[in-house]
Amino acid sequence: MKKITTIMTALLMCVAVCSFGQSSKSGMSIQLGGILPMGAFDKTPVGMPVVGIVPGVNSFTENGGAMFGASIGLKYTYTFQNTSMENSGLGIFISADGMWHALDKDVRDLYDLARKTKPMYVNVPIMLGVNYTAQFGDVFGIWAEAGLGADLFFKTPEGTSEQLTKYKTSAEFAFEAGAGILLARTVSLGAHYYWLGNHNVMVKSDSFFGGITDYQMKVGVWAFKLGFHF
Repeated sequence: MKKITTIMTALLMCVAVCSFGQSSKSGMSIQLGGILPMGAFDKTPVGMPVVGIVPGVNSFTENGGAMFGASIGLKYTYTFQNTSMENSGLGIFISADGMWHALDKDVRDLYDLARKTKPMYVNVPIMLGVNYTAQFGDVFGIWAEAGLGADLFFKTPEGTSEQLTKYKTSAEFAFEAGAGILLARTVSLGAHYYWLGNHNVMVKSDSFFGGITDYQMKVGVWAFKLGFHF
């Protein structure tokens, strides 16, 4: 956990001034999203057999085979109200999201043929960062943000009840940047890019029956979020 402690002490700071910026209230928001995997995380594993999948042996690959997923998260934003910076448009936020991905259909079909439990991917990025909001009256605004933090990565168990392969949790440095619009100061729409780290996917030694024990997976995603602000 030393890595997480080190990462979460990093705070991304920036200064921006815009004459039309107006303050927005501090508070919580709920974020719902659709998550598009990118790069190796999105690519379908190659060379997997039609039958005879052995979890932890031939299911290991740097390509994740992840399909379009979903997320839910919480964010708290502090906007320097009642200070000399309250009209600057700047804010500081802390957020945590849960992101879920199943395997794409081609890979799921192979697991079904082999009668194996299919693994899924769960990411929990925890971010600390800054945002900027420019409000044009009470109806419409635009915003941008950037944050640094840590991502917790889980690969769920796969195999059968008699031979279940379990995986360790991985924690890596992560960052995100996003931009979008704010409607009536209460609803936001935005697109974010998350780099969630180069994770070491490792089998738990007490649940493994042979074969490769770990591999690296690069995880990057686009998140398209709908936020409700309170």
